Amino acid sequence: MSGAAVVRNLEPGDVEAAVAIAVAAWTPIYAQFRQTLGDEVFEAAYPNCLEAKARQVREACDPDNRAMVCVAERDGQVVGFITFYANVRPGVGEIGNNAVHPDHRGHGIGPQMYRHVLDRFRALGMRVAKVGTGLDPSHAPARRAYEKAGFDLQLPSVAYYRTL
Repeated sequence: MSGAAVVRNLEPGDVEAAVAIAVAAWTPIYAQFRQTLGDEVFEAAYPNCLEAKARQVREACDPDNRAMVCVAERDGQVVGFITFYANVRPGVGEIGNNAVHPDHRGHGIGPQMYRHVLDRFRALGMRVAKVGTGLDPSHAPARRAYEKAGFDLQLPSVAYYRTL
């Protein structure tokens, strides 16, 4: 791992690499969710969660979907991906699923992808950029990354669960 990452548009051959990165990145998040919620609530609230995450990423990568998708490539290998949407409301761009493979974190790839997307939003005439993430401990790295990218206004939220 010596070269710098390059952020570029998704190509058809990149889809399964993006899916694998998503699964690798969300596996510990879902493990923390399971630990917090317990097996019964987790299974009801997040059935087949990794398959669902893979499906979300594949759907975003479908050329007929309105999502735009970029990947970060380093030394010829896809090491990150980011999905984003322009005009979710007039003038508002939103970052969707995004991740850097756990083996490639800490090299500035996430911030590089965010800068790329924010520049694309500006070029598309967006006035506001939005990204959502969790308040749980497993999303702390994502919150730090978004704050470093300049996201500084937030509306905190919480989801409550209970068994019936």
